[in-house]
Amino acid sequence: MRSISIISCIIISMLIVSCKKENNPEQVNHAPSIPVISSPIDNSTDQGLSILIEWSAATDEDNDNITYNVYTGTNENNLSLISGNQSGTSYNYNNLNLLTTYFIKVEAIDEYNANSESDLIQFTTTKFGSFTDSRDANTYGTVKIGNQIWMTENLRYDVSNQSWDYNNDPSNSNTYGKLYTWSGAASAAPAGWHLPTDDEWKTLEASLGMSASDLDLSGYSIIRGTDQGTQLQAGGGSGMEFHPSGYRSGTSYFALGNRTYLWVNTTISNGDPFRRRLVINDGSVYRFTNPQAGFAISIRLIKDE
Repeated sequence: MRSISIISCIIISMLIVSCKKENNPEQVNHAPSIPVISSPIDNSTDQGLSILIEWSAATDEDNDNITYNVYTGTNENNLSLISGNQSGTSYNYNNLNLLTTYFIKVEAIDEYNANSESDLIQFTTTKFGSFTDSRDANTYGTVKIGNQIWMTENLRYDVSNQSWDYNNDPSNSNTYGKLYTWSGAASAAPAGWHLPTDDEWKTLEASLGMSASDLDLSGYSIIRGTDQGTQLQAGGGSGMEFHPSGYRSGTSYFALGNRTYLWVNTTISNGDPFRRRLVINDGSVYRFTNPQAGFAISIRLIKDE
């Protein structure tokens, strides 16, 4: 009769009616109390890319042991389990994506599988991050604008005989980055990043409000846009933080503090590459082509998709 009682208890437990004691097969198992997530705050924004998820401890009137399952994802209707059967009431959630909305819920479950769930909360991460180049340990800020992720600093990686510090002074590169030949630019990007194309530049400019009719305008002094050039420069609000880095022609240096020239990874039929030019106190983003030879200018990288 003892074995029949045990089997009966198991069957009843599967029907969410727990046998708390062998001689009391009809006792109902109560679910744990609902855990309440305290961190991050619901609907919070500008969260870091590593967060601590915390919640209140659930209680159980049957004094059953309680563990927790943590679920998260970017689709509130399709969350993934990221930590299961844990006893603690916190979890470190790392390596989140920039400018992304996440959803979280926590499930409390007792030893007889009775459970309760927290309310679903959501938070959005910051648009700013960082990247460290393993080749030379230089670290760069990053920013997500629309669906693109850009470095917020000009590249400082040394390409032998094809990159220079402005005025041959290494301290200048801390703020302005190095100046590269066209061929140097082709080999300078670290894995996972690349020199942006003309189309990628136009996507950025459109994200900042440049009209479609201006995007394809071309010419050294042809005005494009309204205030997009201002937005891109240091303190302009976009996060791109361009400082006027000047250029190198022959062995001489020019225009530090006045303007920036940037290589663009698109050429026209004769092989001349596009460039972008930003000028201090000028809202335009100038788009033009020039021959490859004779100049060393700046590089700003975009992350591979």
